[in-house]
Amino acid sequence: MLNVTCPRSGLYEAVQIVSRGVSGRSTQPVQNNIYMEGRGDQLRLVATDLEFISIQAMLPVTVAEEGAVTAPARLLTEVASSLAEGDVTLSADENQALGITCGKSRYAIRGLAAADFQTFPPIAEGLRVSLPQGQLASVLRQTSFATSKDETRPILTGALFSFSGSTMQVVATDTYRLASRKTDIGVAVPAPRTAIVSARALNELLRVLSSDKDEPVNLAVADNQIEFEVGAVKVASRLIEGQFPNYEKVIPDSHDKRLTVGLDDLEHSLRRAQIVAREDAYRVVLKVDGDVLQISAESQDVGKVMEEVACQLEGEPAEIAFNCRYLLDVLEALDSEQVHIDLSGPLNPGMIRAQGVDDYLYVLMPMQIM
Repeated sequence: MLNVTCPRSGLYEAVQIVSRGVSGRSTQPVQNNIYMEGRGDQLRLVATDLEFISIQAMLPVTVAEEGAVTAPARLLTEVASSLAEGDVTLSADENQALGITCGKSRYAIRGLAAADFQTFPPIAEGLRVSLPQGQLASVLRQTSFATSKDETRPILTGALFSFSGSTMQVVATDTYRLASRKTDIGVAVPAPRTAIVSARALNELLRVLSSDKDEPVNLAVADNQIEFEVGAVKVASRLIEGQFPNYEKVIPDSHDKRLTVGLDDLEHSLRRAQIVAREDAYRVVLKVDGDVLQISAESQDVGKVMEEVACQLEGEPAEIAFNCRYLLDVLEALDSEQVHIDLSGPLNPGMIRAQGVDDYLYVLMPMQIM
């Protein structure tokens, strides 16, 4: 049994957040549902794929009768989005039917038994730290995009979190590029700790975080699970098991050329060059001599493009090819007027940094110049 009342806007927001925890591929029908439990003055909503992610939101409600029910996530989201503004009453009977009433709208939705819904276990004792939302959002925005989409190598579909001293480092790589960001967490951890976190969970967490807020995110890490608590929302993930690659060996320890260029100028030129480059595996050639950077791309089916950008060069002239999309990914993530591109040869990886920033680096493998 269940009977609770809450504003439509609050319900829709909570349903939107948690519904992204449903994979839609579960062999257990109840796991494609959202679990709703009314207790005290709160409605707890949970969705999980039981594999990588669990999302929970707490919503203030008026509880007339305590209880729980599950309802299909997609259907519940559609209904909540279409209702008129006003108070919504959610009720469930012993047959697990969910009644939704708002104004003159009446729904009766078939649910499934709440007792059959499985969730992640409560996180065990482990490392607990707290950092501002904006700080964590910045770290994830600059790293999570470099994770791999190749599920045959699951270890690379997550990002490595490393805690040591008062520093948290997040590293992501798909073997073609690597992003690393360090940030101060304010307090020293008792002992070094690492965790490999699913990119899917991190991307959903990014949707919840606000870049301009300093409210804390409470982070808890256990042996096989991690949890991020952001206000009334919790995003949890099972950790990916395995050994993360020795990423440090691919980070160049020296360079003999440094190119400094305006971020906006470079980004705009690359977007124009991408129109042609996408027909040739997104290959763009960067050729620098003196104070001019030439960006070119060529495709037999489309044609050619040439862009010129003002720059500063330290060292000898250079020519190297990169994947245009991978360059744009990092430029979108940086907050800087200028960037450094460090090079040591056409077959060696390049390293990209924001000017004046030491806690972030991006390593990009070159492509063959055709």
